[in-house]
Amino acid sequence: MSLVRPALGDPAVDAAQLLRRLAFIVLMMVAPVSEALSHSLLYVLLPVGAGILAVAGLLVGGEQAPKRLAVGLMTPIGVGLAFLTFWSALSLVWTLFPGDGSARLGRTLLTGGIAALAIVLQPERTKISNIYLLPLGVALTAVATLLMVFFGPASFVHGGNPDHTLAQRCTMSLVILLWPALGALALRDRLIMAICLAVLVAIAIFAAFSQVALAALMAAALIYVAAMSHPARVASVAGYGLLAVMLAAPLFAAALHFVFVLAHATHAGSMAVFSDLVVHEWPRFITGHGLDMAQRGIEIGLLPANSPRGIIFTLWYELGVVGAAGFGFLMAAVFRAASEAPAHAAPAILAALIAGLVIAIFGTETTELWWMTLNGIAAIALALLFRAHPRSKRPPAPAADDEDETDVFGVPRAPEY
Repeated sequence: MSLVRPALGDPAVDAAQLLRRLAFIVLMMVAPVSEALSHSLLYVLLPVGAGILAVAGLLVGGEQAPKRLAVGLMTPIGVGLAFLTFWSALSLVWTLFPGDGSARLGRTLLTGGIAALAIVLQPERTKISNIYLLPLGVALTAVATLLMVFFGPASFVHGGNPDHTLAQRCTMSLVILLWPALGALALRDRLIMAICLAVLVAIAIFAAFSQVALAALMAAALIYVAAMSHPARVASVAGYGLLAVMLAAPLFAAALHFVFVLAHATHAGSMAVFSDLVVHEWPRFITGHGLDMAQRGIEIGLLPANSPRGIIFTLWYELGVVGAAGFGFLMAAVFRAASEAPAHAAPAILAALIAGLVIAIFGTETTELWWMTLNGIAAIALALLFRAHPRSKRPPAPAADDEDETDVFGVPRAPEY
């Protein structure tokens, strides 16, 4: 029986395709560029994009979303997320700021839930043209960053807290979203375009003079190149290496403290704060001080102003060994899952993970809502890359185009939405 395309397509399918394209324009293009213009616009664009995807899923292609979500919750990643959520909620019992901690946990869960909704509502097979929107969005963001650095107001780069400036947010967005964008270009062998995009992003980061973003870019680039040939090995080393660092951090801090004591040397800086707390308040590092205690403790003077703000200190101080170990095992599971992604997606996923971890470990203010929202958009982009399939190799004759409904063997292809 021959397959004949109807003169008029299915209205529901056409509407779903249009809505999905609109949603990806919002998430992949408008959202990154908004970081150069506004502090708050990003918070609106993520739920707007996810909402449009939800409507498209109700029309067609979203019937399997509940099953996908249930299956995802039963994976090691889902179990790890559930455990961290449970322990964070339980820590509200002994934190000094239960109200602020509850609000922070609620914002995190809401942002993560919106991103998860957008991911599970994506069809199993997506149009490659949708993922092509991200390289364009990253390029526009890099250009906007350069223009604002050289011609914009001084507040774009300088401010009371450099981690709250738009320049810092732009560079963080670029270094995270670059990798799924490069993966999209690699999907169609657009090597020259990928190199140009990477160079443009590097120039923007240099112009904004973001040292942490530059370090994250270099580390992620190394991982991307290595993962192109050995993704499983790279994921294993990175995942278990991170777990070892998480668990050994207080031991290293305590050892550093005693080395300085024996050497009668002055021990100053943010690591000195961590060392002193580990030595003198080590029982509290079993359960942690409770959610939101690190940031609020600095604000009210319970902790010195030069206390570390990276994710390692925050996890140990707020959630203790239970939370730090839970996070380490969760990230090991994430790296392992990333290594099992398709060949065109695995290097991009691993590079994005490394870039985010470098920023979270050596950067600051990674508990802020904008950082969580950025990671939600990056997760959606990586999921889109995961579900985009390379174009099948076909015989030179007869010529085929993207509109062909069958593969080389005459078997109907899965529809793309």
